[in-house]
Amino acid sequence: MSHEETDTRITELEIQLAHMETVVTDLSDMIKKQWDRIDLLERQNKLMSSDIKRMIDFLRTAPEDDAPPPHY
Repeated sequence: MSHEETDTRITELEIQLAHMETVVTDLSDMIKKQWDRIDLLERQNKLMSSDIKRMIDFLRTAPEDDAPPPHY
């Protein structure tokens, strides 16, 4: 293999490596954004679950269980 061919192959490998580094960086950024989104959705899900539980508990309460208003 000549010196020129070796230089050409090294250059091509460097170009491929640069593209791969860009792809890895882009994928890493994408994964970070997805995890941030997942964290947000999990927090919202917990809040909604707690709201639904409170609503169910409220609906299960019989009217006679409520204390009479203070003016009675």
